[in-house]
Amino acid sequence: MRSMTGYSKLNYEDENYVINMEIKSVNNKNLATKIKLPYNLNLLESFIRAEIASQISRGSIDFRIEFENKNESLKNLKYDENLAKSCMDILNKMEEDFNDKFSNKLDFLVRNFGVISQKDLETDEEKYKEIIDLKLKELLQNFIKTKVEEGNRLRVFFKEQLSILKSKLEQVKELRPQVVENYKQRLLNNINSIRADINFNEEDILKEVLLFSDRVDITEEISRLESHFKQLEHEFKIDEISQGKKIEFIFQEVFREFNTMGVKSNMYEISKLVVESKNELEKMREQIMNIEWFNLLLASHKCFKSSKMLFQHLWTSQQVS
Repeated sequence: MRSMTGYSKLNYEDENYVINMEIKSVNNKNLATKIKLPYNLNLLESFIRAEIASQISRGSIDFRIEFENKNESLKNLKYDENLAKSCMDILNKMEEDFNDKFSNKLDFLVRNFGVISQKDLETDEEKYKEIIDLKLKELLQNFIKTKVEEGNRLRVFFKEQLSILKSKLEQVKELRPQVVENYKQRLLNNINSIRADINFNEEDILKEVLLFSDRVDITEEISRLESHFKQLEHEFKIDEISQGKKIEFIFQEVFREFNTMGVKSNMYEISKLVVESKNELEKMREQIMNIEWFNLLLASHKCFKSSKMLFQHLWTSQQVS
C-alpha cells in the first residue's frame, strides 16, 4: 500500500559534478508533475518527466535539481580585448566631449559591455543524461520508500477503524431483536388503552407486528456489511498498487448499507450507532483518497511497449539468423 504523500532528497558530488535533487508529493486525482531545472538541464525535462511517470501514477509532484558542472569554471572565461579597447576609447572620448570623468571606467566597462564572458561549451547530453538518470533512480527509490512507509501507517489506521466499525455492528446485532419487541409492546399498550371502545382481533394485531417486523428487518444489511468487512480485512493485508480504487468502492458499499440500516431502523440506540459508524467510515474515506493506484491506461501502455520491444527483438534475431 502506497501513500501519495512522500519526500526524498539527494546530495551528490564527485570530481565533475555537484548535484542536489529534491522531490515531494501530495494528494491529487491524477499525476501532476512540476519540474524545476537549471538551464543546462532543460534538454532533459521530457526524459525526467517520463522517468517519474514510469514509477509514480498519482499525486501532485514537485521536483527540482541544482546542478553544477565543475568544468564550467573561471578558466573558461574569455576576455574580448578588441571590444574592451574600442569601448574604452568611446568612454575617453565622452569624458573629453562632456568635460567630465567617469568614477570607475573599468567597472562600467565590465558591467555594461560584456567584455568578459564565458566560453561556449558544448553540452554533452549523453553524459548529463547518464549521471542524472543514475541519481534520479536512486532518489525515486528512496522517495517510493517514504510513500510505502506512509502507506503502512495508513494501513494501521484502516485496521483500527475497521475494528471500530465491527464493534458498532455487533452492538446493532444485539439490539436488533428489541426493535420488534418494543414495537409490539407499544402497540399492545395503545390497544389496551382504547380496548373499552373498540374490539380488536388478535390476528390483526399479529399481522401488524409481522408487517412492521418485515419493514425494519436489517438482516440483509448486516450480512452484507459483514461480507464487506471481510473483503476490507483482505485488502488491508495485501500489497497491490491498484488496491486503493477497490477499497474506495467497498467503502461506498459499506456507507450505502449503513444508510439503508439507518432508514429502516426504528430504534434510537441503533440510529445512534449508525450515525457513529458513518462518522468513522467518513474518516476512512478521507484517508483512502491518499492511496496511490496505477492508471489503467498507463499500465496498458507499459504492456504494449514491452510487447513491442519483445517483437522487435524476435524480428531482429530472425533476420540475423
